[in-house]
Amino acid sequence: MPVDVARTGVLDVCVEKCSKHPTKVTEYFCRSCDTLGCSACITTNHRQCQNVDHVPDIVIDLENNEEFKKFAEYFDEKLTLLKEKKNKINSRKTEVEEMKKQAKAELKKQRDEINKFFDHLEAEMDKKITDIDKNNKDTLKAASDRCNIINDELNKMKTDVETNRKNGQKCKLFIKMKRSKGEIEKLDSQFDMLYEESKVQRYKLVQSTQIEEIMKTTTEICRMLTAKLVSEIDISSCKDKEKPCIRGMSVVQRHYLAVADERKKVVKIIDTRTGRVTSEISLDYCSIWSITNVKGDQIIVSLTSFKPKFQNNLITLAVSAAGVLSKGNVITTIRPAFDVVAIAQLLYVLHSNEIKVLDIHGNVLNTIGCDRSSLPSIAVSPGKKTIYLTNYEYNFVKSMTLDGKVTATFKDKDLKHPLSIIADVEGFVYVKSDGGIHQLTKDCTKVQIILDGVFGRSITFSCTDNRLYVRELEKVKVYELK
Repeated sequence: MPVDVARTGVLDVCVEKCSKHPTKVTEYFCRSCDTLGCSACITTNHRQCQNVDHVPDIVIDLENNEEFKKFAEYFDEKLTLLKEKKNKINSRKTEVEEMKKQAKAELKKQRDEINKFFDHLEAEMDKKITDIDKNNKDTLKAASDRCNIINDELNKMKTDVETNRKNGQKCKLFIKMKRSKGEIEKLDSQFDMLYEESKVQRYKLVQSTQIEEIMKTTTEICRMLTAKLVSEIDISSCKDKEKPCIRGMSVVQRHYLAVADERKKVVKIIDTRTGRVTSEISLDYCSIWSITNVKGDQIIVSLTSFKPKFQNNLITLAVSAAGVLSKGNVITTIRPAFDVVAIAQLLYVLHSNEIKVLDIHGNVLNTIGCDRSSLPSIAVSPGKKTIYLTNYEYNFVKSMTLDGKVTATFKDKDLKHPLSIIADVEGFVYVKSDGGIHQLTKDCTKVQIILDGVFGRSITFSCTDNRLYVRELEKVKVYELK
């Protein structure tokens, strides 16, 4: 009698039936094909394989098998992550309710300041709040329900594994481990879906500028500042053999998005109306720092190249009305240019601790000192009179005049490692920091975190359709700003 039977009373043998041969037991494992099978399977499909073993022989030291250890640990790890996600969802339920409370309070405050003419508009805005709140709660409920489903599946699988381990049924454990790969892939897929399903649409009410003109022009009682996801753009082209890595982007020619693919070392043009790549051009570089629209049909790419020699360049690219790229002039800079903006035919080139003002030929006209930062970013106001700078290490945003005089500074506990900054046509400033995008006034006063759970470095704005483009891994998410 086997030792295990004498000790535990449980016979550790293969008893699972073969899915292809129901009359036979699954008791063999082909290491070459990573496949389980019965004697008929092995004879039929694995006759030439050199590494076919009897399962009872394999599982003798199963507890010390690295693959099994990872398999057994998987459930605890996922259950811990699931608990964290559940807590996050619960906190967002409170946050959603607080946003609703604040919005309703602001709505009432504004309503008290005007007369009965605005009764109808109040009802319309109240419905907008209620609709978004309902969608947010429905989203969080769906995510919460999915958490419960995953929780049940994980606990069931974990219980089965622990029961088999307790009973010493190593064969069943091994087969369970192998057969659970599909289920685990589904669970992982469900986890991935949770990240998207738990996101809510953020909003905040502010006083509308239309109140100044009251009955003549007013169409809304308050203004709802929010960003709504309207589409996703996959920047991959049919020529790509691997997923792209977006490093910088900018809107050009109204309807085109210029994107740097760091992995492929190219700049691509995507038609935002169709989501298709219309053109791409290869550039020899080891690091790309930014892409900036300098006028309607031109962009400047800031990069560090290595051919024919190591140097830092600003390369002008023209984009035709059909979305076709062509190379222009090249300006060489002494140090890497982390970002560039164009103001009145001049280039404001941002280095780690200063801004160089260049003419179109690359001649230095002025130097403006600024705080040192390893990954700074620069933006300019719609009127081209104010510059906005981010500081990655010290977590702040500053505004300054064109001659370098600081006019305001923004710091916030939630502003961590700001990487990218852009201003829209109304003067609102958007700052991408770890995990979210902050919306500021032109005077660097916080409005709200308009998007959270946002990953990636680059953001850009389209004045054509008032949309914010946000890099998310190999894709670009497009948000309509209201």
